[in-house]
Amino acid sequence: MDTVEIPENRIDRIADKISKSLDQEHGASWYADFRNNNSHYIIFLNKVFKLDRSKKSDYETMRQYGASIGIPTYQLPSYYGFDIQELHKFLVEAKKQTYANENIKKVVSLRPNSEDYHYENGDWDYHNTYFGGKKFLGKEVVYHDGGSRPQWGMNYYGFMLNDDLTEDVVDKALRPALMQIGEDKDILPVRGPKEFVNGEWKYTFVADGDLSNFTGLEEISKDSEVVYRLHCHGGFIK
Repeated sequence: MDTVEIPENRIDRIADKISKSLDQEHGASWYADFRNNNSHYIIFLNKVFKLDRSKKSDYETMRQYGASIGIPTYQLPSYYGFDIQELHKFLVEAKKQTYANENIKKVVSLRPNSEDYHYENGDWDYHNTYFGGKKFLGKEVVYHDGGSRPQWGMNYYGFMLNDDLTEDVVDKALRPALMQIGEDKDILPVRGPKEFVNGEWKYTFVADGDLSNFTGLEEISKDSEVVYRLHCHGGFIK
């Protein structure tokens, strides 16, 4: 997969060019789209919709048009029922009030040998479950508006590259970095900042995509040697 970033001052011009370049031989039943946390561009042949991702009515208008030119409705983007910025803010709160915070206690295990954290605030509900220590596997799930269906989630797998290090030692390097979530505005609020240095430890995180669909790589180095790595991916659940 190739990821393309479009400068904000060129979005409208590029959307218009894509609109005029789409296939014209199949009844105009194609579309392209791109988005950030606030806006979602849906691009049909000779027609562009710039949607406010917090407004259901914007999505309904676009979906009606897409259906009118022959695109099955199940293939068209949908409104997810919440403001993306609210999800962004909640993730920062939830992560600072769960694993990243060494003063927060775990909740009762949901499954045998699992480690679990839980945080609620208003209409939002966050669960984090993982298994293992030096090599661990986990998932995070967010519910909204008291619903029984998860709206957003992330899977992750982390492992140590240096067998001489204990889980507790890496924890002391990892948790302070994860507590910086939200401080770096250029990175998704799903792990820590792009970079955080704490003595001999250096934490880095890179991510592709947005909250609706992303992948990420987290690493910790000690004296310039990578000693820990975590892969994650996630997005909206429908």
